[in-house]
Amino acid sequence: MEDFGNRLKNIRKNAGMTQVQVAEICGISQSNVNTWENGRSLPLPEGLIALANCFGCSIDYLLGRESEESIIVINDNKTYTAEEKNLINMYRQLNSKKKDAVIDFIKWQLS
Repeated sequence: MEDFGNRLKNIRKNAGMTQVQVAEICGISQSNVNTWENGRSLPLPEGLIALANCFGCSIDYLLGRESEESIIVINDNKTYTAEEKNLINMYRQLNSKKKDAVIDFIKWQLS
C-alpha cells in the first residue's frame, strides 16, 4: 500500500499544483505540506478534510483505503463558489439511485 506522503505528493503533482498552492487552498503552511509529503508527520483531521476538499477526493483515498480509480482530479484552473462546492458535497451523500435521478433532472433542465 502506498504511504500517505507518497500518495499526497502524487495527487498534488497529478493536479499540477505546487506545495505552496495546496497550502494556500487548505489554509495551512507550505512547510506542513512538505512535512506530510516527506513522511515526518501526518495531518490532523482538519488537515485531512482540507486536503480532501482541495483535491476533490475522499479522506479514504488520501489514506490509501480506496483505489486510484475512485478519484477524478479536475484541473481546470477555475474557482468554484461555495454553492458549487456545496452541491458537490450534497451529491456525494446521495445513494446511486438518487444520483441517477439528479443527473436525469439536470439533463432534462438543459434540454
